[in-house]
Amino acid sequence: TTHTGQRPTVEFYEEGKCTYSSKSLQTNMEILRCCAQPIQATDKDGNARLIIVGTHRDLEHKAEETRQHKNKLLHQLLKPSNDGYVIVNDSNEIMFSLNTKEPDETDKVIINHLRTSILSIRQRMKPQNIPLKWLVFHQELQALSKKNSNDILSYKQCTEVAVGLNMKDDTTAALIFFSNLNVILYYPKVLPEVVFVNSQSLLNIVTCIIKYIVYGTGCSHTNDPMLIRE
Repeated sequence: TTHTGQRPTVEFYEEGKCTYSSKSLQTNMEILRCCAQPIQATDKDGNARLIIVGTHRDLEHKAEETRQHKNKLLHQLLKPSNDGYVIVNDSNEIMFSLNTKEPDETDKVIINHLRTSILSIRQRMKPQNIPLKWLVFHQELQALSKKNSNDILSYKQCTEVAVGLNMKDDTTAALIFFSNLNVILYYPKVLPEVVFVNSQSLLNIVTCIIKYIVYGTGCSHTNDPMLIRE
């Protein structure tokens, strides 16, 4: 229902609570361009796909900008090609319009279309066999994080878990594997001693940095000695 040229409201959340709210300097279309084009440019394996879902179809009659106009702008921006990078619907529209609050039969058809597209993409991806110990390793990291009430673990802590599973030499490879799946975040070239078991912790840190640089204010998440050191 919002206009592509409209500047959305940007909100920062800490532990589920909104701590800052302000109008974005970029429009909706500019934000989409900044997000989508780098993904397309850096997708070496050809597995990245972009699906755009428009919510609140039931309120579409109140919108100043038509869905047809939005799709025209999206086509100009993303330029869908035969490689299937951008998923389109049966009418060659980029935006899948849904009524997410009270879905009807039309919405169910669209959802099934999306589900089928996603599953077909996944089937084309090459499977990767990993040791069963790696799965246990990930579960142990989650358990340790919960026990310590801290979503950030040191590489040393992860190594200690790996030693207990007799997979010390696989520590880095396992962390990188799960990081590529985005179930954890690990950046060996930038932060080799830090493992983010929960991506929300990194988002909180980025929020703190932005607030400090722009507004000169800190937040509670900077109390971790390991984080301050890094």
